[in-house]
Amino acid sequence: MSDWCTIESDPGVFTSLIESFGVKNAQLAELWSMDDDSLSNLMNEHGEIYGLIFLFKWQSSTHTNGSSNNTSAKPMSDDEIPHDLFFAKQVTTSACATQAI
Repeated sequence: MSDWCTIESDPGVFTSLIESFGVKNAQLAELWSMDDDSLSNLMNEHGEIYGLIFLFKWQSSTHTNGSSNNTSAKPMSDDEIPHDLFFAKQVTTSACATQAI
């Protein structure tokens, strides 16, 4: 059994939790795709985006439907990574929300 508290992956639950910590004027929302249109729609609907919480492991080799990913995407070089980007490599399962919040 893990020592991490499992939190339901629901934006309403996350929003209530951060409000209980004293966060004001912030809301969490679901994002089903990382394409430009989806991110733009999210910003138009909710305003400024402060961060993303990834709840499930991303696999670059396959899409959800199992097809191969043949995009030309490459990792960012050190010069391209935003200076204020924070990335926490999760080493336990079911703790993404706990660590993110």
